[in-house]
Amino acid sequence: MTRTTLGTIAVLIAGAVVAYQLGGREGMGVVAGLLCGSSVSLLGASWQRHTFRTRPKRAFNSVIETFLFKLAFIAIGAISFRYVESAAARVDWQTFLVAFVVTALVVQTLAVFENVRLLTRNRSDAPPMSAQAQTPLK
Repeated sequence: MTRTTLGTIAVLIAGAVVAYQLGGREGMGVVAGLLCGSSVSLLGASWQRHTFRTRPKRAFNSVIETFLFKLAFIAIGAISFRYVESAAARVDWQTFLVAFVVTALVVQTLAVFENVRLLTRNRSDAPPMSAQAQTPLK
C-alpha cells in the first residue's frame, strides 16, 4: 500500500471515531465530509498522476483543475446540506465542511508528496541533458 492509501485509511478511522462520539446530525456531517473529501482528493490525485505521466507540461493545470473540482464539490455539498430540507434533517452542514476540508487537506498533501516522488524518479531515469546534446545528428 502507498502512503496516500494508508494516510487515507488513518484519517477515515480517526474521523469515524469522532463521528461516533458526536452522534446524530453532527456525526453524519463528519461521515459525509470524510467520504466526500477523501474520494474527491483521491480522484484529484489520480488525475494529477495521470497528467504527470502523460503530459508533464500541463502539471500545473492539473493542480488548478483539481482545486476547482474540490471547490465546486464542497460548494454543492454545503448548499445541499444547508438548504435542502431532507438533507438538512440528517446531516449538519458545518461539520460536513470541517470534515471535508481536513480530510481533503491531509489526503491531498500525502498524494502531492507521492506524485512529486514519482515525478522526480521518472526524471532521474531520463538521460542527462548534456548526453542528449552531445549525440551527433544523422
